[in-house]
Amino acid sequence: MQNNLPIDRIAEETADRTSIVAVSLSFLVAMLPHFFNLPFWITGFTLFALMWRGAQSRGWLWAIPRWILVPLVLAGGISVFAEYWTIVGREPGLALLTVMTSFKFLESKTHRDILILVFLCYFLLATHFLFGQTLYIAAYMFGALIFITTTLITINQREENIALSERLKIASRLIGLSVPIMLILFLLVPRIPGPIWGITQEQRGGVTGLSETMSPGEISNLITSNEVAFRVTFDGTVPRQDQLYWRGPVMANFTGRTWLQHKHTELKNLNVGQTGQLVQYTITLEPNGKNWLFGLDIPTGIIEDSYMNNEYQLTSDKAVNDLKRYTLSSTLTYQLELEESLDYLLLTSEYPENSNPETLALGQRWAREYNSDTEIVNAALSMFRNQEYIYTLQPPVLGRHSSDEFLFSTRRGFCEHYASSFTLLMRAAGIPARIVTGYQGGEYNQVGNYLIVRQSDAHAWSEVWLEDQGWVRIDPTAAVSPDRIEIGLDQALNEGLSSFKIANRNPLIGKILYSWDNLQHSWNRWVLNYDQQKQMRFLSNLGLGIRTWGDMVIALVIGLVLITGSYWLISWYRDLPERPADYEIIINRLLKKLERSGYQRKPSEYLHEFLVRIEKEQGYQDEDLEKIFTVYNKIKYARGYQRENVIKRFRQLSQEWRLKQTT
Repeated sequence: MQNNLPIDRIAEETADRTSIVAVSLSFLVAMLPHFFNLPFWITGFTLFALMWRGAQSRGWLWAIPRWILVPLVLAGGISVFAEYWTIVGREPGLALLTVMTSFKFLESKTHRDILILVFLCYFLLATHFLFGQTLYIAAYMFGALIFITTTLITINQREENIALSERLKIASRLIGLSVPIMLILFLLVPRIPGPIWGITQEQRGGVTGLSETMSPGEISNLITSNEVAFRVTFDGTVPRQDQLYWRGPVMANFTGRTWLQHKHTELKNLNVGQTGQLVQYTITLEPNGKNWLFGLDIPTGIIEDSYMNNEYQLTSDKAVNDLKRYTLSSTLTYQLELEESLDYLLLTSEYPENSNPETLALGQRWAREYNSDTEIVNAALSMFRNQEYIYTLQPPVLGRHSSDEFLFSTRRGFCEHYASSFTLLMRAAGIPARIVTGYQGGEYNQVGNYLIVRQSDAHAWSEVWLEDQGWVRIDPTAAVSPDRIEIGLDQALNEGLSSFKIANRNPLIGKILYSWDNLQHSWNRWVLNYDQQKQMRFLSNLGLGIRTWGDMVIALVIGLVLITGSYWLISWYRDLPERPADYEIIINRLLKKLERSGYQRKPSEYLHEFLVRIEKEQGYQDEDLEKIFTVYNKIKYARGYQRENVIKRFRQLSQEWRLKQTT
């Protein structure tokens, strides 16, 4: 690399091998998590472009001519469009940016080109928050930011003598100095309504395992997922495990094998008869791309931008594409819709007559044998409880008559098998019934005092409508495997299931995992969910009189001035010369005394040489001055002489010394 080029010629400086390798590594670091979000051919082309440019910098390959490169760029853009049929949006935009950056590598020649690539790395790094907003992503981006900044320092050093460790230290210091400014901007920049990262309509983050339909085997496939569905903080005592039913989509239509949601309407009046104490809690819901909100069965109210449908499912006005935090109250004992509409009761009593004939026959026989609906419900539960039904995560594959095969042949199933067959039996017996899907249970985090509900807690149960009782929750899984409801899934299944319960791990590891999950929960609560409402509440609690956007702008300017001013003061203080040692002050006073007497020490003159010159000019040997200079040299250079008593004696000798007058 040429050194000390004029400023107007730096952009023309040819990029050297070190700069190319450094920016290539930065590009890989910035893109690494994105390779899982891109088509394979884009990842392959990116790696090919980096390897070609690296080989070119070593002289192993030639530079691709512009007349070839321009058509390739056009082909790359067309290929991205053909892949997505658009170039607008999260995935298409990232793909196009990645392909074009790869082509920029192939044409890079000058220092200016390398700088552009570094800035593109910064931009690509920021796009990670469009795909995930977890603490893992934030920590990775922070490390990558330091790495890319180190690359920027590397390609701009004019002398190649700065060690890598020193460059990393400088980059870390620069990023560290930006953190207070970042916090001021985060806290005080006025927020628009909505989540902090709500800049796209597309689904981001985790995806709920539940769907609009339910067929045998669908929920059991979710049990291997440890993804967090939501976290819950209770205002008081956490309810028992067997009371933790988190209500989600309700299925009222049945095709003979699959349960589907009925076209629901908004419930105008909540007709919930509260018979127990209210439970208040706050849910932090992970993005799921659906309009579903979950609440403890059964919520007694709604939240902003949501409504309760006629099946008492809490529903958001728009899809949950960002982290959502809301507070609810629920009653665990209730009476629901004692006066249900006739149309809905007829709907929830329907069943296809051309499927599952044995199940239908059994339900119809119970209707003739028993005198009340309650007896029919108990008969079904007694059948599951007393006969050889097995609760298993690996049930056999069922055919067209899924309920018949399960009830009378395989007798092995998961929660959806029991809920589906039970509900069909009830309908065959003339009892209105429906399927409710959601989650059951959760794991209590003792570090953060909240409940973790995972996808592996997905569950399905039934509701039947009984005269004078309304809709009543019946969970046939509890009849087959009470441990599933009262203790948890990992205790109910003995199939080598890899449990995601942190409590089942080594106590030390468990505490670490609980602490990490609590950190993630705090990140969700205070960073990702820092919306306009939370900002105004936080600023109001500071007691600084910040109430309007104008106040926030003024506070923002003052905060930035204070921080940058503090940095200037610290820099000014660090640049101040250090106070000289006491013995240096003493010797300097003596030298000034000699200077006033006409003897000035030369800048390059040692004390001994200075002494010899003084004695030569005076014509006699000054033993006192010799002693002072000797003590000074010992204090400064010898070990063990910088003691208080030695310096005190040195000061006394210097103060008492007087130049002898000669005639």
